[in-house]
Amino acid sequence: MDSNQGPEVVPTGNSGTDVAAGRLRGGSFGAVTALLAAVPLATGCAGMIDEIRELEDLKSAAAARQARIAVAFDLSQRRAQANAGVPPERPGTGTGAQIALARRESPAKGGRLLGLAKALVTEMP
Repeated sequence: MDSNQGPEVVPTGNSGTDVAAGRLRGGSFGAVTALLAAVPLATGCAGMIDEIRELEDLKSAAAARQARIAVAFDLSQRRAQANAGVPPERPGTGTGAQIALARRESPAKGGRLLGLAKALVTEMP
């Protein structure tokens, strides 16, 4: 957003979170959610439209990160299951359901989301 349209958030450095310093560690995204909720609504129409677009960009970035994390989690689970002696014909058992639980979706949808994430992360540029 330009300076004439909508809110601008300037980190103060004294918020007590790593978000203000531009550092997120260990998936501490609760602070980002709180920061987003605290931003006042834009007052002008152009600012509102700009903010909607920026929020779409934010959602896309979050979805891309979810996909990368899902693929990494699947790989981690497959390795752990192989080390635990899970039969090789059942690799990744339950991984999609765990992802679904984290995303508040059905287990069946979790498997589909994991499949989509694998395609996006491993097959797309």
